[in-house]
Amino acid sequence: MNDFIGINIENYKIVSLLGKGGMGIVYKAYDTKLDRFVAIKMLNPQNHDNDRFIERFKREAKNQAKLTHPNIATVYGFIEYEGLLGIVMEYLDGDGLDKIIYRKKRIGLIDTVSIIKQVLQGLGYAHQKGFVHRDIKPSNIILGRDGNVKIMDFGISKSLQDKGMTKTGAKVGTLYYMSPEQVKGGDLTIQSDIYSVGCTLFEMLVGEPPFYNQTDFEVMEGHLKRDPAKISKLIIGLPEDLDKIIFTAMKKNPEERFFSCEDFFQALEQLKKYYNTISPKIKQHNNKTKIRIYSTIGFSVFVLIFIMLSYFIYSQVYELIESKKIFELRKYGIESLFEKKFANNFKISKLEIQTKSNLNSVYFLNNNIGIVAGDSGTCLLTTNSGKNWITKKIDSSLTFNDVFITDDGKSFLITNDGNIFYSRDYFDNYRVNSTNNNCALLKIKFVDNLIGFALGSKGTLLYTNNGGETWGQLKTGTSELLYDIDFVNKNTGFIVGWNGVVLKTNNGGLNWNPEKPFANKYIKSIAFDRSGNGFAVGAPGVIYYTNDGGTSWNEYLTNNMGSFQKIRFLDNKKVLGVGNKGTLIYTDNLGDDWKLVDSGYFINFSNYCITPNKNIYITGINGLLLKIK
Repeated sequence: MNDFIGINIENYKIVSLLGKGGMGIVYKAYDTKLDRFVAIKMLNPQNHDNDRFIERFKREAKNQAKLTHPNIATVYGFIEYEGLLGIVMEYLDGDGLDKIIYRKKRIGLIDTVSIIKQVLQGLGYAHQKGFVHRDIKPSNIILGRDGNVKIMDFGISKSLQDKGMTKTGAKVGTLYYMSPEQVKGGDLTIQSDIYSVGCTLFEMLVGEPPFYNQTDFEVMEGHLKRDPAKISKLIIGLPEDLDKIIFTAMKKNPEERFFSCEDFFQALEQLKKYYNTISPKIKQHNNKTKIRIYSTIGFSVFVLIFIMLSYFIYSQVYELIESKKIFELRKYGIESLFEKKFANNFKISKLEIQTKSNLNSVYFLNNNIGIVAGDSGTCLLTTNSGKNWITKKIDSSLTFNDVFITDDGKSFLITNDGNIFYSRDYFDNYRVNSTNNNCALLKIKFVDNLIGFALGSKGTLLYTNNGGETWGQLKTGTSELLYDIDFVNKNTGFIVGWNGVVLKTNNGGLNWNPEKPFANKYIKSIAFDRSGNGFAVGAPGVIYYTNDGGTSWNEYLTNNMGSFQKIRFLDNKKVLGVGNKGTLIYTDNLGDDWKLVDSGYFINFSNYCITPNKNIYITGINGLLLKIK
C-alpha cells in the first residue's frame, strides 16, 4: 500500500505515510478542492474479505462523523478506491500522548490536568450524543502543537441505543486501560470510559499504567481485584486529593465511579489550589533588605552543610575502600555494580516485522528457522535468520503466550484460553488441542522430542509423552499462576510462579511437590545449567542464585530496575536477563559481576532465545524484535 504515495484518490493526493495499525494504514493527503491537508485511514487489504472488519470500519466513519467537537478528531467523509475502503479525517499536527509519555517518562500535574480536562470535555460530549468510546488510552489521544487535545479512533465506539453490535462476552478495548466490566465481557457504559480515563491519568503522572505487569492474567487480576497504587506515595509532592480522584474514577463497581465526565472534570478543578505549592513562585516583600539578608544567611548555611556532608561521604567511602569492605558489599547490591558499568560487546539491531502487536515469545529451531508469536493472533515465520518474516493466518482474536519448536520440527503455540496449537509444517496447517479447563497457558517446553510440559493459571500443568499428540493434566497441589519450568538434569526440575510458589520433581516431571518459597512475590523465570548452577528472576527486580541444584538460594538486590521477564544461560558462564523498561543484564562469570547492556529502548521486553551460533532474539511490546550478535 506504500504505492499509494503520489497518486490521486478522488480529490485527495497522497503525500506520505503517517502510521500503521491493526485495522489500517493512515496516510497524509492534500485535499485539492478545499486546499487543506487531511488524514486518510485505509482498511488493510487482508481485511477486505472479513465482514466483521468492514462493518467496524464503516461504523467508525459513521460514528465519528456524528461527533463535532473541538476535542474530537473530525471525520470529513468516506471513500472507496479500486475495492479499497478509506475514512477521510482531520489531519492533526501533533504527537500521540503515548509518544509524549515515552519521551518524557512522566508528565507534570498541571499539564496532565489540562490534557485530561480536554479529554473529558470531548468524551462528555460524545456521551451526551449517546456514544461510549470503549478504547480510551494514550495512543488514542493526540496533543496538537497548539496545545489542543483531540480524541481519536471511535472505531469500536458503541451507541448506547445499539444493542446488537457486540456479542455477549466479547472483550473490546486495550487491556491496560480496560474497566472490570470490559475484562469480564459485560455491558459497557459511560463509567467504563471514565475508568479508562482514570488509568490514563495515572500513567501520565507515573509513566506507566496502574497494573503494569507482563501477562494478561496479572493485568486482568489487577483491574478486577486490586486498587491502584497511591500517586502521592509514588511521586513526591503530588497531593493526596489526587489519589481520591483516581480511586473514584477506577472503582470496581461502575456505580461508585464519577457519574459523568462533568463530575470528573469538577473534581480535577479542585486541584488548582495545589498548583502554587507544586510550582512555587517567589513572593514579593516590601523589605527587600531583609530578603537579601535572609537569602545570604540561607546560602551560607547551605554551603556549610554541603561541605560537611561532602567530607562525611568522602571519609566514609575512603574508609570502606581502605578496609576492602566495599568489595563484600558489592556482592549484595547489584545497584553498585551497575553504576557506569556496561557490557559493550553486544551489537544490537532492530528487525523489521509486519506487526505492531505485542510480541510474547520467540523460538529458533536452528540458526535460520524461527517463529515469533504474540497478541492478535500474531504468528510469523522466518527461514533466513530474521531477514524476512512470513505471516501465518490464524484467528486474530487469539493471544499466543509462548511458542516452541522441537528438534524434529513440530511447532506448538499456546493461548490465553487454554488451547495448544500443533503443526508439522510451521502453521501452514495445524490442529488445536483444547484443554477445556478455562485456564490461560503461559509456558510450553519440551525436554526432548517426546516429553513436554505446558503450564499456566490456576496451577495448571499439562504433560505429553508422545510428542504433543495428546496431553494430560498433572496434579500440582496449588491454584497459583505458574510461569516457568526448567530441569537441572533428567530427573530433577523446578516450576516457579505467583506468590513465590516453587514446585520440584525428582522423577522427570511425573510428580511435583511444593518446596519452601525463596521469594515473597513472584518468580517469572528460572534457568539451570548441567552443573547445578541456577538463576531465577522476578519482582521487584530481584535475582536469585543457586550453585547446588536449587537446594539453597542467595538473593541479589537491584536498584529499582523493575521486574525481570526471562533469564537464560548463554553458555556455562554467561547469563542474560531481560526485563521491562528496556532492561538487559549480563554476567560472564556466573553472577560475581553483573553489567547492564544498553539496549537503546525504554520499552518492555517479554522473552528471548539463543540460536546455536549465539545470535540472540528478543521480543517486546508494539512489535519490537531485536537481534543481538
